[in-house]
Amino acid sequence: MPILDLPRAPETGFLAQDEIAVIAAHEHLTMQEATKRGADMMREPWGHAALRQMVWDMLCIARRRAEESEIARLDDLYRNVCLRYACPHDRRSAPTRKIHPFPYNGAP
Repeated sequence: MPILDLPRAPETGFLAQDEIAVIAAHEHLTMQEATKRGADMMREPWGHAALRQMVWDMLCIARRRAEESEIARLDDLYRNVCLRYACPHDRRSAPTRKIHPFPYNGAP
């Protein structure tokens, strides 16, 4: 999935380009629609957990498809999203994950 060069402006909710791309892929939206959806989502109390879950879902899909480069990219993104939007609570639990895979104290 190509990453567009979108600025990190307030209307994007200060989301990174790759975070917006995940929202677009996960929700089947254009990048413009995903920018708005992401900004709206990040204003909600559940927004951080939703973004983490979207990245996790896309990582699980890449693992099922054995897409090694995508797995590596999404694994790095998931780690970064967990550090940027740290919270021990998820909106839902994934059947493939019993506990959160990364620590919340800022350690990689």
